[in-house]
Amino acid sequence: MGRKKRVGFADLQATHAELEGGEVRCPECKRKVSEADGVRFVRGFGQAEPSLAALNCPRCRTSISIRIIATT
Repeated sequence: MGRKKRVGFADLQATHAELEGGEVRCPECKRKVSEADGVRFVRGFGQAEPSLAALNCPRCRTSISIRIIATT
């Protein structure tokens, strides 16, 4: 019987445009992650735009949280 992969955790920062364009990579397996991978957006209290996104990498099952930063 094979061993299960240990699930990792990662905290990233990205703009909304980078997330939509697929420029964000999983820090464990370097796979590009995008909104098509089941991203869940979390809205902050009193904010219209989501400020946090969470997903699990489909390849290595790393739990990734992405803080959405404003473009300057």
